[in-house]
Amino acid sequence: MAIVIDLPCPNCERTLKVPETVFGKKIKCKHCGEPFLVEPLDDEDEPKPKKKPAVQPSKPGGASVKAKKEPVPEPKKEEPKKPDQPAPYKFQDDDDDDDKGAKPNPLGLIDEGEEVPRCPFCAKELDPPDAKVCIHCGFNNVTRTQAESKKVWAPDSNDWMTHLGPGIAAAVGAILLLVLNIVCFVNMRDWMTDTFLQKEEKDAQGEIAFFVKPGAFITFIIAATLLPLIGMTRFAIKRLAIDNKPTEKVKTT
Repeated sequence: MAIVIDLPCPNCERTLKVPETVFGKKIKCKHCGEPFLVEPLDDEDEPKPKKKPAVQPSKPGGASVKAKKEPVPEPKKEEPKKPDQPAPYKFQDDDDDDDKGAKPNPLGLIDEGEEVPRCPFCAKELDPPDAKVCIHCGFNNVTRTQAESKKVWAPDSNDWMTHLGPGIAAAVGAILLLVLNIVCFVNMRDWMTDTFLQKEEKDAQGEIAFFVKPGAFITFIIAATLLPLIGMTRFAIKRLAIDNKPTEKVKTT
């Protein structure tokens, strides 16, 4: 049976009951939480077993003197405790009236080794130590949720073509519309020359005059192709750059 020693805390000076197995180790006070080293006991400081009281000498005549027995108090009947009022937690060495009913910190050894960060879900070591997602179970330390695992089929060439084909077509269409606008802007005046839209006289700058100016046709063409050009450009960027992987096919078996 381990021997229990009364030991005062060097910080708060409150008495702790510690077993002899903690001597030479570092412990933490359960009252103030301050760690301190328990010095090993010397041979002179080791607790000595208590001696049994000597038998009193007998009186003359051979009659021995019997020790007076103190009356043993009858145990008090404890009232049944209500389920909604649990009994207060108390240690044997709690001598402070202010702390009665409170549950102090337990007495325990301090691990002086290097702390290893572990996953709170599977308790395995995080790699790297500041990883946001555990590589073993997929638990996210930021959102405090675990990633769902599922089995999917690897995409083949047909899946890639089906997924990227519309994006490539949209990119080609956007390029064609842009080229059309540039060609119309450069050649519209030449296309309208020698047509029924040309006037016989010339304008103030000495150039050929038209009933409808070439800029009106250019503006109309740009306005008609602007929305399709923007839509196809956005779709091509999303399909080819942002979401460029085919849709996952989950295995059913």
